[in-house]
Amino acid sequence: MQVVSDSCSNQIQTPFPQKKYVQYSVVFLLLVLAFGIRLLHITRPPLDFLSIRQYQSIHIARGLYYETNASVSEKEKKIAKLNMQRMGLLLEPRVLENAAVLGYQIAGAERLWIPRTLSVVFWVSGGLFLYLIARMISSIGESLFSLSFYLFLPYSILVSRCFQPDPLMLMMMLASIYTILVYYEQPSIHKFLLSAATASFAIFIKPYSLFPIWMVFIFLSIYKKGLRKTAYSIPAAFIFLSFIPAFFQYVYGMFNNVGFLQQHARGSFLPHLMLDLSFWKGWLVMLGDVTGYIFLALAVCGSVYARNGLPKTLLVSLWAGYFLFGLSATYQIHTHSYYHIPFIPIAALSLGPMGTRAIKYLIKRWKMLVVLLLILSISSMVTGKLRLISFLDKYKNELKTGAVFIGVNPRLKDFLADSYEEEIRIAEEIGAHVGHSTDTVFLTPSFGRIIAYHGNFSGLPWPTSQSLYARRVRGSQLPNIKKDFTSDHLIIGYQGKFIEYSPDYFIVTDFQEYEIQSELREHLTQNFPILVNNKDYIIFDMRQKTVKAAAEKNIESN
Repeated sequence: MQVVSDSCSNQIQTPFPQKKYVQYSVVFLLLVLAFGIRLLHITRPPLDFLSIRQYQSIHIARGLYYETNASVSEKEKKIAKLNMQRMGLLLEPRVLENAAVLGYQIAGAERLWIPRTLSVVFWVSGGLFLYLIARMISSIGESLFSLSFYLFLPYSILVSRCFQPDPLMLMMMLASIYTILVYYEQPSIHKFLLSAATASFAIFIKPYSLFPIWMVFIFLSIYKKGLRKTAYSIPAAFIFLSFIPAFFQYVYGMFNNVGFLQQHARGSFLPHLMLDLSFWKGWLVMLGDVTGYIFLALAVCGSVYARNGLPKTLLVSLWAGYFLFGLSATYQIHTHSYYHIPFIPIAALSLGPMGTRAIKYLIKRWKMLVVLLLILSISSMVTGKLRLISFLDKYKNELKTGAVFIGVNPRLKDFLADSYEEEIRIAEEIGAHVGHSTDTVFLTPSFGRIIAYHGNFSGLPWPTSQSLYARRVRGSQLPNIKKDFTSDHLIIGYQGKFIEYSPDYFIVTDFQEYEIQSELREHLTQNFPILVNNKDYIIFDMRQKTVKAAAEKNIESN
């Protein structure tokens, strides 16, 4: 593998190790440290970050695990199967979910830390491929900075622990890009096939990874062979081979209405959003949540001022792939932060040169930094802990804004929290109150996925403000309380369709949404008795609706 030397005339000299065994020792230590940090509280329920997305996979894994578990009761199996169908949307292939089931079977019980640890392994392993990519376009110092950013960015720490397919996809995407670079360094048929195979697996896991992968292959072909030869050469074969598994999973599934693929595709690409300023603002806000605005600006500068040749070609291709991906998923790219996961390694590679310059600047001024730290320490001791807490509370909004600028995701505090025993207790209480019903409706911040899992019951979610926004921009049907609620059923959205549903209970845990949706609140309070009402939740008993309907018919007949 060809690497860039620190002795290049246009590289700044940096105080990083030059001996290879020292370099790889540093890389190994960074990977081990990153792995260890991510294991903090790994055994607790995954409520610290992206819980809505994580519990989608968790319900799938439970449904698959219970199917062959003889120790689980038939009612529990029924609930798990319903939740897998209702909440475990069939989108990506269930690779990680099946791996989790295998882990559950070995452990003898559901252990949510198993799939989360697998995600950590995938993410950290991706760091090794990122480092190898960086060494092909930058110096050792820049490469170590890129690796450190990828591993220790707060959003990276949070999302890499999630039970979802993205960490596996990212690892394979980085492996694919590395094999493409190796292929173009010294082309051969087996290197070509290896790059196509790794790319096909990444695209199979999550199809949006095709944009950066294909752009890298095409741009490098143009860089090596020129535009004319590229038009008649291997990129078409690479694209064809790398897309074969994904074609049968996604394209075939879409046209044959398998799972949720068709509805998801229709709801993802909404071209009219590109004409709306809020779309571009939302995209920028999501990037701020992921990397912070300072690192985003530096990454842009790093890509613009990258050295000509392979470094600039690679970075431009990655940025182009990311941008095309964003335009292909216009809804999610401005509303879902985890859709920006592929941007993290792109930013990391772009930041390399800027990072080494910043480190060199700080090292030269280490005395000033020491004095500044001493002043801050003395000030904190003088003012005392109470004043510090008062200061933090007074300026918490300003501190949150500052955190976004420097890339410290606000959910990092949840990662450091002790436990989520209160949330689990509430879910278990609700499950007991509704008798572990299989027919409920819930208005909760997480579409009911969390309370349904820990409370061991099933149901369908009532749309939140975010869901209603999604329906508006997609031109979908909005709830009509007077028409949707009838005497014996209600009309509710289910995986892109609207169905007649007869629930036994209506559960509310999101009181902010409950206040916003005043028409729903008035209808529930006027028409259904309250089973439980406390500071944590309200449960409306809807089992009397059939009795009420019969009474109304008797009145009409008389």
